[in-house]
Amino acid sequence: MPTFHAIDGAELHYSELGPGGGIPLLFVHGWLGDGGAWAAVAERLAKRHRTIVLDQRGFGASHAAPGPYRVETLADDLSALVAALDLDPLVAIGHSMGAAIVARFAVDRPDAVEGLVLVAPVPPRALPLAPPARQMFRDVAGDALKAAAWLGKLTYREPAREVVALMRGAAAAVSREVALESLESWTTLDFAGDVETIETPTLVLAPEFDRPMTPELARESVADLIAGSAFAIVPEAGHYAPLERPDFIADAIERFVTEL
Repeated sequence: MPTFHAIDGAELHYSELGPGGGIPLLFVHGWLGDGGAWAAVAERLAKRHRTIVLDQRGFGASHAAPGPYRVETLADDLSALVAALDLDPLVAIGHSMGAAIVARFAVDRPDAVEGLVLVAPVPPRALPLAPPARQMFRDVAGDALKAAAWLGKLTYREPAREVVALMRGAAAAVSREVALESLESWTTLDFAGDVETIETPTLVLAPEFDRPMTPELARESVADLIAGSAFAIVPEAGHYAPLERPDFIADAIERFVTEL
């Protein structure tokens, strides 16, 4: 995989597909994931668009990069990538924690973002997790068996073997340190006021059977904050909708980009 250097010199990895025409699409994965979570969607869109899929600092092929592993730092890494690959302007597309990261990026760099797509988004304010749920997330960090059991609950249907292997492999590559620091960051965010200033055209996609990030939570805590944003439910999908419903999501992104 090709690499670029973040502002602090950290070497981060990305993959690039597509003919290079039109506005670039940048894909950002979620917690305990890597760029593979977006592969099926990116491949479909790469027929018409330049698509870049990032392995974030501490995750995937970028697992050796030093911290901090907070949403703000990960958003700054996007600025470095945009500069390195001359991606300004682009459409930033994030899943789960990645959605919070691209939202932070859109706040910090509105000049660079022509469109914003948030899939199963983590809210930009502290996530209302009950103590047992918060402890469950902490227990999953760095524990391959518990992570596998947790990942098994994030799809609507039993995924194909190769998808299971991809999800488990991505989670296993994340150290407990990275998992815990990033978890603490995305569950305690406090920039909802900043998100309300976003004027970038935005599409929020909420998986029908996502828990605890239900469609209702996605609408109320994300879509309703961004004036004029579009909202749609991804049917028959759990949290890992990009792996379960790549055709649906790719089609939704294509329509969104065409209308920009």
